[in-house]
Amino acid sequence: MSKRTGLQQRPARSAAKRTASAEVIDFQRYIPTVVSRLSMKLRASAKAYFQEQYDITLLDWRILSFLASNGPASAYDIWTMGSLDKAAVSRALKSLDGRGLIGIRDVPNSSRRRMLVTLSRDGRQLHNRMFDDILIRHERLVGELSRQQIETFVKTAEYLETRIAQMDKDSELPPSGYTPAKSTLE
Repeated sequence: MSKRTGLQQRPARSAAKRTASAEVIDFQRYIPTVVSRLSMKLRASAKAYFQEQYDITLLDWRILSFLASNGPASAYDIWTMGSLDKAAVSRALKSLDGRGLIGIRDVPNSSRRRMLVTLSRDGRQLHNRMFDDILIRHERLVGELSRQQIETFVKTAEYLETRIAQMDKDSELPPSGYTPAKSTLE
């Protein structure tokens, strides 16, 4: 174990080989970078699209879609189940309420002063207007991928999400054999 990181050291032979061949991380194949790059591009595209087409933010869309999918919910449910930032959701809820796209009311007899958020009639109409466009954008994204390729991608992403907590721990799993490294020597 490395004292500095707590990570299990790779065999000395691998370290010597890396030095001799001048290996470096290939960021075109390094999974965290690949996923981050994809996420950033998707977020930037969606952000511009929702602003230009519907005058709402990407977060507004996520909240409206969450409510359409799950029904009335607390702000806590929206940010935790939606994997969203608490403060950003709070600000977005105030904005959406001010625009009449959602309704916010106190939950009676709640010991923690919980609020229930619901889609308003205008919010439901906006969601319904956007729905077909969202499906078209999704279809354009996945292009010629087969249903099986898409399902494999989703399962792989879900698996990787469960493995994030294991990245800094020793593993009993056999190595994948995949190395996101490249040689700097030609």
